[in-house]
Amino acid sequence: MKAVFTFLLLTQLLHLEQAETSRILESLAEYLEHHDLAGAGNTKQCFARYLPQLKQVGRTWETAYADCQQHANSGRDTVFSQVGGMQQQIRQAAMRIDSYIGSCLNITNVLDYFDCFAKLSKQQLMTMYNISFNASENALAITKQLNGIDEERYLCTNRSEHNYVLETAKIFDALDKCLQDAAKVA
Repeated sequence: MKAVFTFLLLTQLLHLEQAETSRILESLAEYLEHHDLAGAGNTKQCFARYLPQLKQVGRTWETAYADCQQHANSGRDTVFSQVGGMQQQIRQAAMRIDSYIGSCLNITNVLDYFDCFAKLSKQQLMTMYNISFNASENALAITKQLNGIDEERYLCTNRSEHNYVLETAKIFDALDKCLQDAAKVA
């Protein structure tokens, strides 16, 4: 019964965050180390053997997960740095249009004022279309690249979690067998 209870307790650890899992595993190891339970010698040996393996699997998962996140962050940074020049070109073109509109707004003569805005479309139309085209094209390309990075991050973290679950399941199976064998001896 103690083996089943212990196994159930350990399986619940799969659902906790890694830091919490590590803390609980250390507490359990310390408890078993400092308490003389009837027939616990064999049980302690089981935990002494498998707890370090569980901790190592947890550290491996934590490292792999962090690597997935870092790789994705680096990819996003690269995408954004590659379009910085185009962003600056669009900003400068928009500022020229803004400057032209500002100069029209400063005109006090009514006829010159309207003439200035009438010329706006003729003089700035091509610039506006270029801004719109370049912005749309870049937004689409960036979105596509970021979606690819997010997809790769998901696949990477999913693989790391999959490996973690499989490895911990193997260790829990081995621990359960060890505890069952220890219970037979006690």
